[in-house]
Amino acid sequence: MKYIDISTSHNISVRYELASVMHRILAWFIDFIILMLYVSLVSIVAVASTFLWYFLVFFVAAFYHLIFEILNNGQSIGKRLMKIKVVTLNGRSAKSQDYFLRWIFRMLEITFTGGLLAILYITSTEKHQRIGDILAQTTVIKLKADNYYDLNGLVKLGNQKREITYPNVTMYNDTDLMLVKDTLARIDKTPNDENRNFLRTLSNKMATDLNVNLENVKRVKFLETLLLDYISLTR
Repeated sequence: MKYIDISTSHNISVRYELASVMHRILAWFIDFIILMLYVSLVSIVAVASTFLWYFLVFFVAAFYHLIFEILNNGQSIGKRLMKIKVVTLNGRSAKSQDYFLRWIFRMLEITFTGGLLAILYITSTEKHQRIGDILAQTTVIKLKADNYYDLNGLVKLGNQKREITYPNVTMYNDTDLMLVKDTLARIDKTPNDENRNFLRTLSNKMATDLNVNLENVKRVKFLETLLLDYISLTR
């Protein structure tokens, strides 16, 4: 297994496992099956119009990955089911132009070569990048099932009537606070020295950013409050 260290927008370093070639192939295969089912449906609906059939099939087949990655935070349906996603190497949220650069080279790397060129680059580059990834400065990471969270799933907690303790928490973004949620989950599940040290480092960094004195504050409670404050203020 290969890993990559990515810094968030607030210089918090997070280690991710790079998605393997097999995970990426399986994600592509799921997307392919979905597209084939879509083509079958269109063939039934648009049976009387050849032009409509070609238009609907070509448009969706051509732009499927680009549209899904832009609208679904770096994940097609296949990637989401395989729990992998596209991320930038510098930690910022990927933009439309990043996804476009990856997509524009799909024809060369996947369609015209049967995926062989993409596989060659992914297996031979340090960060598992195909040509589109190299140009866009992106890669694909694996999201573990036990630490992949969507903050929208915690909205009900944040909507409870409560006073905001740390209003400046909005200086962070969803990626930063997902890291907080992951850290709390890990310390709860596996309270070993490594996880305790990471929790201490993370809480110290965020306390410094927010100008908070942690002398009489439990670090777990501090991070839990930050998480709830952030949800209350941004959802």
